[in-house]
Amino acid sequence: MSLYFDCIVESPISNAINTQIAWHPQATCLAVAAFSEEKGGAVNVYTGEGKLCDEVDIPPHPTAQVTSVTWHPSKRILAVGWETGELYLWNDHEHEFHEIQSLHRAPISILSFSAAGTRLVSADASGSLVGWRVDTSGNLQTVFTHELKDPLAQIVFRVTVATHPPSLDINGLARAAVSGDERALDIFSSWRPRTGHKRLGLGGNARENLNFFLGSSTGVLYHVSDSGNCVEVLQADGGIKRLLHHETRNLLVVITEGMVLGQFSVAVDGAVTEINKVKLSGRTNDIQVTWAGTGLLAVSTGDNNVRLWNLDSGDNYVLSLHGFSYRDQEYMMCLSYSENKKILCGGTNMGSVAMWKYEEQKLNNNEYSRDPEKDWKLQSPSILSGAVKRVAWGSAQNLLAVDTVRDVYILNEQNMVASYRDQVCVVQESPTQLSVDVFSADNHLEFRADIQVRGVHNTVDHLLIWNMKKMVIYEITSDATHLRVVGSFTCEAESAVLHEASIYSIEGSNVQVRSIQGTIKQTLSFTESEGEPIGLDVCSNFLVVATIQGIIKLWDLSRREAKPHTQGKHLIDAIKDFGEVISARCNCTGTRVSIAVAQTSLLPDPKLYIWDIENDNITYFNFASGRSEDDDNDGTAPPNSAESTSSKYGGGQERAKRETAREVGGRFVMSHMWDLEDPRLLVCEAKSLHSNKKQRENYLASEKEERPAIMLVSLFVSPDHGAIVQDAFPLTPNYSRLLGVQVPFLYLLNDSNVDKKSDTKAKLVTQKVMRDFVGLESCDKPTKEAMLNFSFYLSMGNMDDAFKAIKTIKSETVWENMARMCVKTKRLDVAALCLGNMGHARGARALRQAMKEPQLDARVAMLALQLNMVEEAEQLYRGCGRHDLVNRMYQDGGIWSKALETANENDRIHLRSTHYNYAKHLESKGDFSGAISHYEKSDTHRFEVPRMLFDELPTLEDYIMHTKDKSLRRWWAQYLESTGEMETALQFYEAARDHLSLVRVYCYCNNLQKAAEIANETGDRAACYHLARQYENVNLVKEAIHFFTRAQAYGNAIRICKENGYEDQLMNLALVAGPQEQIDAARFFSSSERRQLSKAVMLYHKAGLLSKAVDLAFKSGQVSAVGQIASELDESADPALIQRCAQYFISNGQFDRAVSLLITGRQYFDALDLCVEHNVWVTEELAEKFTLPKDESARNQILEKVAECAYAQENYKLATKKFTQAGNKVKAMKCLLKSGDTERIVYFANVCRQREIYIMAANYLQSLDWRKEPEIMKNIIQFYTRAKATGLLAGFYVACAQVEIDEYQNYEKAAGALNEAYKILTASNDHQSQERLPTVQYKLEKVKQYISIKRLFPSEGETGIRELQDMLLDPNIETAVCQGDIYATMIEYYVSNNNYKSALNLLQDMKSRLPKANPSYYIDAQALQSIARATGMNVGGAENGIEEGGSEEEGNASEEEVVEEEEEEDIRPQRHFALNGSAKFL
Repeated sequence: MSLYFDCIVESPISNAINTQIAWHPQATCLAVAAFSEEKGGAVNVYTGEGKLCDEVDIPPHPTAQVTSVTWHPSKRILAVGWETGELYLWNDHEHEFHEIQSLHRAPISILSFSAAGTRLVSADASGSLVGWRVDTSGNLQTVFTHELKDPLAQIVFRVTVATHPPSLDINGLARAAVSGDERALDIFSSWRPRTGHKRLGLGGNARENLNFFLGSSTGVLYHVSDSGNCVEVLQADGGIKRLLHHETRNLLVVITEGMVLGQFSVAVDGAVTEINKVKLSGRTNDIQVTWAGTGLLAVSTGDNNVRLWNLDSGDNYVLSLHGFSYRDQEYMMCLSYSENKKILCGGTNMGSVAMWKYEEQKLNNNEYSRDPEKDWKLQSPSILSGAVKRVAWGSAQNLLAVDTVRDVYILNEQNMVASYRDQVCVVQESPTQLSVDVFSADNHLEFRADIQVRGVHNTVDHLLIWNMKKMVIYEITSDATHLRVVGSFTCEAESAVLHEASIYSIEGSNVQVRSIQGTIKQTLSFTESEGEPIGLDVCSNFLVVATIQGIIKLWDLSRREAKPHTQGKHLIDAIKDFGEVISARCNCTGTRVSIAVAQTSLLPDPKLYIWDIENDNITYFNFASGRSEDDDNDGTAPPNSAESTSSKYGGGQERAKRETAREVGGRFVMSHMWDLEDPRLLVCEAKSLHSNKKQRENYLASEKEERPAIMLVSLFVSPDHGAIVQDAFPLTPNYSRLLGVQVPFLYLLNDSNVDKKSDTKAKLVTQKVMRDFVGLESCDKPTKEAMLNFSFYLSMGNMDDAFKAIKTIKSETVWENMARMCVKTKRLDVAALCLGNMGHARGARALRQAMKEPQLDARVAMLALQLNMVEEAEQLYRGCGRHDLVNRMYQDGGIWSKALETANENDRIHLRSTHYNYAKHLESKGDFSGAISHYEKSDTHRFEVPRMLFDELPTLEDYIMHTKDKSLRRWWAQYLESTGEMETALQFYEAARDHLSLVRVYCYCNNLQKAAEIANETGDRAACYHLARQYENVNLVKEAIHFFTRAQAYGNAIRICKENGYEDQLMNLALVAGPQEQIDAARFFSSSERRQLSKAVMLYHKAGLLSKAVDLAFKSGQVSAVGQIASELDESADPALIQRCAQYFISNGQFDRAVSLLITGRQYFDALDLCVEHNVWVTEELAEKFTLPKDESARNQILEKVAECAYAQENYKLATKKFTQAGNKVKAMKCLLKSGDTERIVYFANVCRQREIYIMAANYLQSLDWRKEPEIMKNIIQFYTRAKATGLLAGFYVACAQVEIDEYQNYEKAAGALNEAYKILTASNDHQSQERLPTVQYKLEKVKQYISIKRLFPSEGETGIRELQDMLLDPNIETAVCQGDIYATMIEYYVSNNNYKSALNLLQDMKSRLPKANPSYYIDAQALQSIARATGMNVGGAENGIEEGGSEEEGNASEEEVVEEEEEEDIRPQRHFALNGSAKFL
């Protein structure tokens, strides 16, 4: 809870009227414009405390008043416009108030800075408009001017609409917290950092929009661009009174003097388009309007209501001044909204400052949509003197300025202070009003202080209050009936505590010890390294002080002077990521200090640290994980579930820890207090914090209900076990916060906003009994200590010591209270002992029976029920999902409305039984009408209602007459029939549509014609059967057959037909009858005197006796019937029958049908033999029929035989598929090679990954034109490499080299291929590879030698000739280098050097050595022609070129030579094929 402290500004001008107020957006500076007849107009700047700023000296204007005033958004620059048209500027850098030369000559009506302050716009009442550029030093330069000749009154800058507006994340909150941002820190706690420095904003650096709209008094709306281009965009009906621009949309709101509010969409160029218009109504035309959130417009028209209109959703609602001290005659005069505080403020004509705080409410279970009006909570008003003319929020501290024309007030929010010590509570109600509750004497006091209270502390007999200037001490009289002042003195203290007759106050960098009269008795000083004290606390006789540098010091106050109790503790060394101390508290014996700290980001640390002074170590309890230091493994959020079915010692402890972690975790410490008598008991106030909805949903993924915002967690702290949770319960909205702890009570501050209409003299503090002491509020000290020890040992899991602590207690109340504790701790073993000591036999029996339940919570809930803890039992049942037991609990308790609600929502399986039990309950109370309703809902009314009302037949008849239930009408008709009322019974049978009963009654009455009409009309089978039996009894055969047929009783109809010789009708009936009837009819046809075998075959076939049908068909020679029957045979048919039918098809040459039939009979091998023998084409569909499931043993054998059959039919694709399915991939590959499908061959080899298949694929690919298709060559190399076939790969490279030599004379590529082959053979240890290595090496050397010799010819031709001639002498040179190529190289060299004679000699030598060689194949055609021309000799092929080649004699070679050449050319592919290996299949 918070209060608003008001201070009046110290105006230097008396009898002045305030005309303008303006806050600086960040600095704590308030500019107030005033006017008086004596001194004229003036502008004064005040601090947040209402004092004049000494550095701001603005001289008054003797004759004119201020018409507009505005601050720069970030710099301390103040612009002031006067009614004379003068424009002045005050700059913080120069501290001077100087005039800005402008064109204004009329009163300046508009002064406005842009969002970032780079542009200032000024306008006056005559229509002069000036745009100024503001530099970094605050100097102004004119950008544009306009003379619009139109009185300008309103301005609004456009905003840059962000595509993705930023959301408030946890990091943003951290940055804001560092800067001291109120809103960010309110999310965490009421603590404010002392080490924060420069303020950081929450928003990003959005681009500034310098376009703006201007509104005139004549109703003209202008748009002015950033360059100064001014365009008229709208003519309104009346002068423009207000302009507002939507924060996140291109939406402009225009309000005219005629009370018309219009919405306009804004285009990029400033053009506006009307969306809608609304006529506002009110008691005056003085409309007040402001934004109250994004898209939320707050409007007041001079009454006591504020209308809120959401422009985005269209919702609108009203906030009214009802409650507190508002009067009926009050109405709103001004509005202002604080975005940081989410508070809408309004000033009234009677001096009230009304505030509505926005707090988003949670939806109840029965609510489907949010009521936004409930989110605004009316706060307690601040009452000032005089009508409130203006209100304005501003500065970084979110101060509120209130102008009452004569005075200006500054309202500053401060948390309401309160204190508790020794059963005395002091609570602040207003800035000067305090309430004192003395619980020991049950007295309540209220008094008004002489100062505005900013701090309070008390002892059992004294009360200390202070502000920043003064301290006042009151004495509480012994009878606790009144207070009297015993001390008052001036003191600037930040914080203070009271102990006995001494005051300990933080004053500057020291803690002063003062007497009650203010005399300084002692000074507790701190060194510069220790830092200034920022917080102190006293408990019993110990004082703890925390400094800004993270030092904790403790003093013993039990003596005359404060003595240090221990050395100071440096938290920076002991706590990781330490930022600042938030609060420190010590226990009553001075042995432990609990410390709440902030991290370096100034976010509160979720860990509560505990300094054990005796052992000088620091442990912690992590409220983020809900675990102590020993159990906190990772420090993360707690587990989402804690399921356990064990209630034994070890398992129970772990389960309790997990459930406690789930309940307590995910929080921050807000406050912590030690018990005033027990040094082990520490109570903390912990608040849940999740930065956004998504995190909250992820964290609560397994939670059945939403976690409470604030919880009170009591801990037992011991050196051996650390901090262990003893109890935890939510702090309900009825309470504001924790004030103090003193066993057996917790002292809670009530929320001032709850139950305001109740007695105003009621206590503001509630004594809440601790869980362990319910019923023991007035117990003696030994009992109190015993209960504390029991609770302590129980929390630690030490059951032996826990029982020892209470073994001397004989009070039944104590045992009952401990049993209640077991509901919270879920210790059923302890609960059983407690129930035994209580003598609660019924509860002990119920607990034993409940042990059969699988869920622990369900067992504990039964214990809670036996102890009359109904709410706890309901929570436990719901928590473990046992809504059926919740339902049963409500039924047993007679709470039928909740039982029905639970069954309807969560226990649908027991919904009908719940209605049935409730109907029984109502029947027992005599409420028959209610019972009937619930019997109907339980679907038991057909039996229960007649039973209930049987003694009241008129009521029962009336109920049946009005019901539409056929069963009830049939029952009533049967009852009437039993009494002999046939006519009435027939009516009810007809109403119930019970056709059988109608026919039965009519037959009983011998009205067979009416019965036949009903049976024919309705077709009811039971009615038709009954009527057919009646006709048979009277020997009406045709009618009996007809109705037996309608009843589908074909057996009876066939029986009558056989008995009476109706054979034609018999066949028709048999065809629609069942199998048994069909067999019966078939036997009749086959054995009758006139044997009708075709009909018998048909009926046997239709009845499923196929073997009998085939037998009969063969005997009677019905060939077509055999084929039809065979087509319907399946694998379940008799194999002999299948074989017989197959032989029939074979004999008729229908081999394909015979194969299909054999497959159907699973005679696969016979079917395959038939395919081979008679060349039945194996199609894809037929092959699939041969494919057995994978678990069949003969599957692979059959598949291989199918594949072989397909191979024989040259269906290689199908053969490949079946071999693959059979797992024989090698044969599959051979089939694939036969198909010649290169793409499939490559794919299959890559998929199979078998060496043999790789080799086969590579061998096949060699037979293709791999030189023209590099991808083929790549696959060949890849496959040989994967197969690790080094010899084959080397052979391929050798073949490549030979092709390059023979076909293309490309010895460079040949050398490369031979080099690769050489590398492969060298790296291989294979014997064959080593044998081939010398040959490959010889070829590589000779090719390289030939290449190197060819390179000599351009410079050393003769040397090259000699070396080539030497090569020709090698008898094996032809295996490496073609001799024709060697001769060609030498001849071409001589020709290039015009040595034709030598060239001719070499050519003749070539012909003699290579008689079968064609010179034109080796030698360039031009070279041959040159030789022929130079020597005059026919050298062969010179005239005809390369195409003809050779001499005329060679050109006319015999056919035998040509054939030999062709055979020679064919040698190469055959040689390559030998490398590939055989491609044969078998």
